Amino acid sequence: MADKITPTLTLSALNSLDGAAEVTPFTFGINNHIVTFPDPLGLSPEAGEDLLLDLGGGKRATEVINKWLSEEDAVFVTEHLTLRQMLLLLRQASSHYEASLGSLGEGRASTTA
Repeated sequence: MADKITPTLTLSALNSLDGAAEVTPFTFGINNHIVTFPDPLGLSPEAGEDLLLDLGGGKRATEVINKWLSEEDAVFVTEHLTLRQMLLLLRQASSHYEASLGSLGEGRASTTA
């Protein structure tokens, strides 16, 4: 008979640790309206990483806003902010999440043949 293996960590224990790393959603107030960015930890791993990468730059600001905010919030932001303000908003959202989660880094390391 095989020995019973006791796991080092269980899903229940993992979920109890999750509260320690909880990120508060990034919110932005404008004209008595609260715009809320999604919680990367509440998304699938791939979607959460995509959000953090998108906030880090490399895409058009309006593309990021339209992809990650609710339709109502996206319309509100694009109607009330200049491009300069929108870029600053995205930078602040990125900084907010990096303060809790850290940076995803610069991507994959280059390799030589």
